[in-house]
Amino acid sequence: MTISYSDTFLKLLFRWKGSLWKAIWKHLLIFLTMYYCINMYYRFGMSVDNQNIFMRYVILVDGWTKEIPLTFLLGFYVAMIVRRWWDCCQLISWPDHLLYNVSALIRGQDAETRIIRKTIARYSILTSVLAWRSISLRVLARYPTDDHLVDSGLMTREEMVMFKEISINVDPHQKWWVPLNWIQTMMVRCFEKGTLTHTNELRVLLDALEKYRNGFFQLFIYDWIAIPLVYTQVSTISVYGYFLFALIGRQYPVLNEHKELVDVYVPVFTILQFLFYVGWLKVGEDLMFPFGADDEDFEFNYILERNLEVAMKIVDDLHNQVPPVYVESLDDEVHLLHTTASSKLSNHPQRQHLRKLKFGVDAMQVQEVPRKNIIDREISLSTTSKLSFADLEHLANGPKLKV
Repeated sequence: MTISYSDTFLKLLFRWKGSLWKAIWKHLLIFLTMYYCINMYYRFGMSVDNQNIFMRYVILVDGWTKEIPLTFLLGFYVAMIVRRWWDCCQLISWPDHLLYNVSALIRGQDAETRIIRKTIARYSILTSVLAWRSISLRVLARYPTDDHLVDSGLMTREEMVMFKEISINVDPHQKWWVPLNWIQTMMVRCFEKGTLTHTNELRVLLDALEKYRNGFFQLFIYDWIAIPLVYTQVSTISVYGYFLFALIGRQYPVLNEHKELVDVYVPVFTILQFLFYVGWLKVGEDLMFPFGADDEDFEFNYILERNLEVAMKIVDDLHNQVPPVYVESLDDEVHLLHTTASSKLSNHPQRQHLRKLKFGVDAMQVQEVPRKNIIDREISLSTTSKLSFADLEHLANGPKLKV
């Protein structure tokens, strides 16, 4: 089987979902409509004298477009948004680390211990839903009310009553941290009961819980504090202002550098610039708020489903599970295999940059110390060995003055 990377590249180039074409086709259609309206009026609605006058303005306005530092403004703006988008991606909380520690330290197959582990796993997923539905349109559409949490089994009726009794005056909807407080209380009680045998075990669980909580909190900060509006306006106005001038400055026919008249009916280079610059701007607009329901936004619903399944596997089905190990396995040898496909792939092992450096025979000869230096060193050592501590002190501090 051969893999055609060119076919894969073409599929990605012309893919519609989440693509450049889907993002800017309306903008490009409006731009070309306005461009050809002006072009048709220039060609068929103006007299020759007016066309000559219009041509002067075309050359003038085309020069103005070169005065806009579009690449610098747009590049810096999009780079900052992409970095912000990646930071948000890194802050998505996964319960695996927390639940690995829960499964390792809260041990036992009795009913009570299993219930504790599964409840901690359920509370961790409940925290995800409560937190993410405040920032993600996908999660909010899936769990618009607290009753939906009860219907899905993430919260019991008794827990719902306790949850609603908690009153928050500043922001009554931000109670996503309550299940984390329940998890913390369960961990402390496990320590008090003796399930956790040492304070270090409790400390490990609390640290993992804090790391899990911090991801949600940081996402709220990114959702609350956006890119300054002035910066967004400068980038947007510079892009659309550039192509507003281009409606006039890129009209044809124009004069080239040899003062020859060139008539082009399709502004190919201007269309490419539109794809690059407006597409770049749309990238920034789409990635600025990655918690919506667009094609390129975070798939929080998939993450929730994955986390729920993995969480229950870690704390219950896979708890205390390990394959059997036999004495005979000491003699088993492991060989790494190659398939026909993998053997044909290029291999680039690590090579140190000094691997080919070799010294000549003369360069590797040990350099001898001159005989005079050896004799002087032996005399110095023999003289020093005969000195007493008083003599050494006298050499270091000088003679003492008598008062």
